[in-house]
Amino acid sequence: MFSLLSGVPGFDDVRGLIKRVDTARHQGVPDGCILELDLQSAPPEAAGFDPMAVLSGVIGGSRPMLLREAVEALHRAAEDPRVAGLIARVQIQAAPPGPVQELRDAIAAFTAVKPSLAWSETYPGTLSYYLASAFGEVWMQPSGTVGLIGFATSAMFLRDALDKVGVEAQFVARGEYKSAANLFTQDGYTDAHREADTAMVNSLRTQVWDAVATSRGIDVAALDGLADRAPLLRDDAVSAGLVDRIGFRDEAYARIAELAGAEGISPETGDADADDAPPRLYLARYAHTKRPSVPSPSLPGRKDRPTVAVVTVAGPIVSGRGGRQLSPLGNSAAGGDTIAAALRQAAADDDVAAIVLRVDSPGGSVTGSETIWREVVRAREHGKPVVASMGAVAASGGYYVSMAADAIVANPGTITGSIGVVTGKLIARDLKDRLGVGSDAVRTNSNADAWSINAPFTDEQQAQVEAEADLFYTDFVRRVAEGRDMTVDAVDEVARGRVWTGADALERGLVDELGGLRTAIRRAKVLAGLDADTKVEIQSLPGSSLRDMLRPKPSSQPAAVSLPDALGGLVVRSVAGVLDQTQRSLTGTNVLWLGEHRF
Repeated sequence: MFSLLSGVPGFDDVRGLIKRVDTARHQGVPDGCILELDLQSAPPEAAGFDPMAVLSGVIGGSRPMLLREAVEALHRAAEDPRVAGLIARVQIQAAPPGPVQELRDAIAAFTAVKPSLAWSETYPGTLSYYLASAFGEVWMQPSGTVGLIGFATSAMFLRDALDKVGVEAQFVARGEYKSAANLFTQDGYTDAHREADTAMVNSLRTQVWDAVATSRGIDVAALDGLADRAPLLRDDAVSAGLVDRIGFRDEAYARIAELAGAEGISPETGDADADDAPPRLYLARYAHTKRPSVPSPSLPGRKDRPTVAVVTVAGPIVSGRGGRQLSPLGNSAAGGDTIAAALRQAAADDDVAAIVLRVDSPGGSVTGSETIWREVVRAREHGKPVVASMGAVAASGGYYVSMAADAIVANPGTITGSIGVVTGKLIARDLKDRLGVGSDAVRTNSNADAWSINAPFTDEQQAQVEAEADLFYTDFVRRVAEGRDMTVDAVDEVARGRVWTGADALERGLVDELGGLRTAIRRAKVLAGLDADTKVEIQSLPGSSLRDMLRPKPSSQPAAVSLPDALGGLVVRSVAGVLDQTQRSLTGTNVLWLGEHRF
């Protein structure tokens, strides 16, 4: 009917107004829209409050969409009748396998029910094409290549270089696979280091090859042969079945419009009348269309739907508060005190039915990791189920904070394990002598300058460091055994500092289930006595928004539930809600959270 009336004076204006009103009624999602996603880098795991992000919001920008937001948006879009299709530029240069798998699973779920298309100028690496293969169609520009080349590690060793400049490395490791110090102490792979890295890359290859073979209908052995010849030029990529069509962006967009059932589109030219072209919406914008408004304050005793607290451990683990460095380019660290406080808060909150500990950390401080571990134990003692969800990496200290959880969920490509300890120092005495730099010391006791770079450990100091490493490793293995219901000998067999992929860790009892954050949340709901499909509120902790900066906590004690405190909290929450709304208007989104001896 609309097509017959098109061109009638005034009708097109009326139709346009009707569409705009309809879109507004559905929180900015136009009917029949095609979602767009730009994947030149993988979505980040976390993003703490960043003043630069606020500034960029003022001038028209916004922070990147987080991994969990992208995954949830894709699953929601698969069920949303207003979404007709998905198109994405997939050109990731490098990314950790775990998060890519989590995103790929969400794309595959969308592709199972709706049209999707991946296009790229070129597929620069194995994981880039692996992600693209989850789409219904794969396109590439004529000059592009498919970089399905497999996996490799490239370790660096500085022992000879340090010798030449007069620096001595003095490290103690527990576990022959604990390779962190090999950078300083070795001139090449040790047998154990090579064994672990070889097993890891072979596990990743198996996971990727199996997934691509299933999606593209290609034999795994044939993929191995193609990888040996990659990067593949366009003709080889098409003939092998890796790419469906060689074409440009405009042609790809015309194709997804055709697949989505849009009228008035020419698949040959991509031409379309502006009124007939399907509306498009960035996935990042779509992800926030159902963002809840500022919640109204609730009185004690009010029964809302259950809450699952997601406590995120992102970055190296340090003692203290951690957080982002003052420099806008500074890395973020997970502070033991900050994460522990978030766990206490979640454990004390009667509305929280379960806790998911989301871990994306290569480890770090022994004491900081132990602080977090203790609060996981205490949360379970409070009766709150805790599920650990491992992202890109949960190794060393990242595994330490996870091991006491009721269950551990990891992506197949998550780098995990590394149950071991390393500690030591670099000694620059000879370098300083060569440079003519003098040094001397005054000490009150024998070990006051034990960690000085001016001299190696004495025999007594070396013995003390060895004893500390033994104690830390023994505690680590014993606590893994307790948390995982394994014997100490069984843990030691898979520990000794060795890293595993999530898939290999599952086979060895270090992980309970493979999957991403959604899988972990479902498991947490079941452990809390809820149905796996029960709708829950997600509370992201620790908070790092503008509101949290302007409303510091009065103490380390979780908020009380007394009536005076609750009523006083009405004012605080109302003001905080205004701050949240202001921040959203500035940034175009809602900033949610972050995030010695070494593990």
